[in-house]
Amino acid sequence: MERKKKLAYLSAAPRVSTRMDAEASGPRAHILGVVQSFKLLGWEVKAYIVGDLMPRALIADSEFWLNQSPLLRLGADLTRLVMGLFHGFKVWRQFHGKVDWIYERFATLQSLGWVFRKEGVPWILETNGLFYYEAKIERKSIVLSRVARILELWAYRHCDVLICVTDELKALIVEEAQISPRKILVMPNGVDTERFDPDRCTPIHIFDGPTIGFVGALLSWQRLDILLEALAELLSVGIEFNLVVVGDGPMQKAWKTQAEILGIEDRTRFLGRIPWDDVPAFISGFGLGYVGNGPLEIGKMYHSPLKLYEYMAMGLPVVASAYSDALEMVIPGENGYLFKPNDKEDLKRVLGQAYRDRSYWKEMGVAARKQVLEHASWISRVKKAQNEIERILHESKFNRNQEEKKASI
Repeated sequence: MERKKKLAYLSAAPRVSTRMDAEASGPRAHILGVVQSFKLLGWEVKAYIVGDLMPRALIADSEFWLNQSPLLRLGADLTRLVMGLFHGFKVWRQFHGKVDWIYERFATLQSLGWVFRKEGVPWILETNGLFYYEAKIERKSIVLSRVARILELWAYRHCDVLICVTDELKALIVEEAQISPRKILVMPNGVDTERFDPDRCTPIHIFDGPTIGFVGALLSWQRLDILLEALAELLSVGIEFNLVVVGDGPMQKAWKTQAEILGIEDRTRFLGRIPWDDVPAFISGFGLGYVGNGPLEIGKMYHSPLKLYEYMAMGLPVVASAYSDALEMVIPGENGYLFKPNDKEDLKRVLGQAYRDRSYWKEMGVAARKQVLEHASWISRVKKAQNEIERILHESKFNRNQEEKKASI
């Protein structure tokens, strides 16, 4: 009988947790999807998730408090550095000599898996963004940004395989870290198609009429501002949409105020954070799902939006800005609509078309779910990634052997 391969899944970020009360639901879904898929592919998986070990009271609303004071941010930065060393030592003791691969989700100012490379265990590092940049510019949650940049780029250079969520992020990292693109593979986000299944939940309807919905963190790049403006302007010409927003974040207050100023507060509901188990039912109560990502301050959009896959898995046509994930998944007029990023007039155009097509939304939603089942389940994503990881590791081992032969001649 063939021995089961063993994988250690690591995450050092204190806010990233797989608990039901996790503050960041997107990372939770991502971790669970990857871990479960490796198990289904025959791996024995042991996880070390720092966020699961943190008392909930210490990390609740941490981003809000970090935004209030540079001294708090500095204290948090120093704590992260110390925690990285502490948990790195614990991980080494726990998994030393016991695993075939280390698979780590990168966290700002800390990484845990690098020490295993000394004993020949491949270190596979997954990154979902340029974290030192996002933490400094987009979230304003760190002070030691130069230290964060040095540590992040060092990790990208020294890991055996680097996984990025988009080609855009891969290109940025190749430029920033000056590393070979051959060690990087792109694995977009996926979805748990069993959890997100319209046949397994009862829809929760907030409004009776045509409704567009959003689920996620309320951050500026999600561009709910142009959606609110578009809905208000369309209302004046008889195109009547409702909007349901699930999630919280730094832009919640501003966007609620904007809805009031635009006079559409009676057609808009900001529900805040809801229980994780209820998310599919709320999505099922939408008519359309909104994925409006715009460029970050860096001038590019390199994220892979989980919500795109979750909406489609729940049988919803989507209204999405035309970035890589949406361009791969959305067939305009068949399972959703694409608009030019940051372009309110183009958004109004596709919303108008969607409104006229509203009698076909259910049919389009069936096509959307079919697309996800065929191309974007977590198991299909991870199976493809596993094959690519093995290819990269084999190639790098071959190259090292060739270099050693040349050196010995």
